[in-house]
Amino acid sequence: MSKTVRFIDFLCFGVDTKRMIETLKLLGIKDKAAHVYSAALALGTSSVKDIAEKAALKRPTVYVYLEELAKDGFVQKITIGKKEYYQATSPRLIEMRLEENLKSLKKEMPHLEMLHMQAQGKPGVTVFEGERGLNQLYEEVKRTKDLIFWSDLSSVEALFPDTVRKISEAILDNKIFTREILADTPEARASSRRFKVVAADFYMGRLATGPIFNDSVIYDNVVAFFRIQQNNLFVVRIEDPTIAVTMKTLFEMAWQSAKPFK
Repeated sequence: MSKTVRFIDFLCFGVDTKRMIETLKLLGIKDKAAHVYSAALALGTSSVKDIAEKAALKRPTVYVYLEELAKDGFVQKITIGKKEYYQATSPRLIEMRLEENLKSLKKEMPHLEMLHMQAQGKPGVTVFEGERGLNQLYEEVKRTKDLIFWSDLSSVEALFPDTVRKISEAILDNKIFTREILADTPEARASSRRFKVVAADFYMGRLATGPIFNDSVIYDNVVAFFRIQQNNLFVVRIEDPTIAVTMKTLFEMAWQSAKPFK
């Protein structure tokens, strides 16, 4: 289920208002403007006075936010006789607009990524910290076609069991060809077997001939190095085609010497 569908599901009778406001803010709507929109949505065609009462805001404040919402297409102004009223745009229409915007963004993404990589001829280097940062990178790997890991999979699974499971599910669902060189430990071998149960034939693992800690991954033009030890969590994401190709070559050499296991 998409985020836009969940957004629409929130806008229903008996909804958790606080949760709905937070969802509206994800669309770029300010906090008070979100209250104004939800009030207009609940009231139907209504006056500024009624919306202000419903949103528990002062009328001049509501005027300002209604103008902003109208400009962004979230509400529309209706004139009946000599009086002006406002009507919230249907959530379904907002969903359709968001989906069209997302399609346009995806269409332009290759060009945007090229500009990003070519900026000053430097690789794109980003550091993500903490559990949230690591999960952000793990979300990205689920949208590629090929994955190369070398890791102590057991340490990753110990800290992020749900994330590891979701990656294995994405590998199967999206048919992502995945290879992994693992630390040669009983724990890592057990984690790899559990991973393969879900990812099936799209996942292959081999055992390293030396120690491996943390997690590392190559996909597309990206190389990411994780630090997963105790409470010190971060990942360095490097985006550069020459670095990625070089690391893929090194992986292929290591893969040939790695020990197969069932």
